[in-house]
Amino acid sequence: MTLRGDSAYASRSDHETMVSKTWSIGVAAGLCCVGAALTGALATLPAAAASCPPPPTPVQPFLPWADAGKYVLTTGGSFEPGMPSWTLAGSAKTVSDNAPNQLDSQTDSHALLLTSGGSATSACVTAPQILGIVRFFAKNTGSADAGLKVEIIVKGKTYLAGTVTAGSAWAPTDILPSNAPHYKGAVTYQVRLTALGSNAAFTLDDIYFDPYKSA
Repeated sequence: MTLRGDSAYASRSDHETMVSKTWSIGVAAGLCCVGAALTGALATLPAAAASCPPPPTPVQPFLPWADAGKYVLTTGGSFEPGMPSWTLAGSAKTVSDNAPNQLDSQTDSHALLLTSGGSATSACVTAPQILGIVRFFAKNTGSADAGLKVEIIVKGKTYLAGTVTAGSAWAPTDILPSNAPHYKGAVTYQVRLTALGSNAAFTLDDIYFDPYKSA
């Protein structure tokens, strides 16, 4: 009887040990899955402000057009070689051209071309206070009925700044205030431009935004 009892106790002890090990392995596997899920979720979050450069010194590029506002150039917004690249989609591409911006270097010789369905999104920049005002140089070499949609992306959320057209010669666009909230503190900021309509063809250059003034 004693021997059977010892054997039964040993069998029960072995079973409990096996259950404990199985539970531990299951918990560890579960934690690994949770960790992997969190890692995947974090990878899809918008770029943090710390990963984007600060804005350059404000300038007044539109003074000749009676606009004394102080603007900063979006990251890579002059489209010159060696500048941070924008994300181009569809027919978007850089071309040999340049806006009549008095602040441009004499060696500047590139611009952005968007034709129907093409879009371009700027690299990110941080700004201390976002009011979402956008202005840039544009000319229309396509259909007069075509439009250019202008959006800003702040903290990963997209806000409309307007849809504009342009004449056949270089000129500044209208001042485009977006419907973005008036964020405070360092937040990420991007501009996205999309050509709308058939036979659209816009050449664009020197994309500025004004984070300091209210519309």
